[in-house]
Amino acid sequence: MSDLPKYDGARGSLEHLAAFDMVMNLYGQSGPINAKLFVTTLTGKAQEWFINLPPGSIESHEQLVQKFTFYFASERKQKRSATHLFTIRQQDNETLKSFMGRFNNETLEVQDLRIDMMVSILIHGLKKGVFASALARDPPSHMEQLMNLAQKYINEE
Repeated sequence: MSDLPKYDGARGSLEHLAAFDMVMNLYGQSGPINAKLFVTTLTGKAQEWFINLPPGSIESHEQLVQKFTFYFASERKQKRSATHLFTIRQQDNETLKSFMGRFNNETLEVQDLRIDMMVSILIHGLKKGVFASALARDPPSHMEQLMNLAQKYINEE
């Protein structure tokens, strides 16, 4: 089963579990074999974690998943609040393209960010200029509109 995803303990433990379960369902596997197969997907720190479990401490796939999820829960990236975005400022020598890339990456960490809030925070973080003025004058009402407007000013830069 070379389709089994590998997990090294760095990030995405829940995503790894979901991918593993999807492959197991695809092959019609269930029950005790899943625990044995799951262990073969662990590498690096995740494999080290498993090796250091007390002998006989895992009796089922469900128990393994529970311990795995609990142990690797701390690596899950916490969502940030929208106020974090106020710390992102365009530097004097930074291009609009570079700043928008940084800003967009940070917005991905904010759950349920409304477009009106995003635009207000974006205006706050931008250098004074034509793009910031355009946003303040006629704020976009959806993300695609914002990206199109940003692209227009990036192209003019």
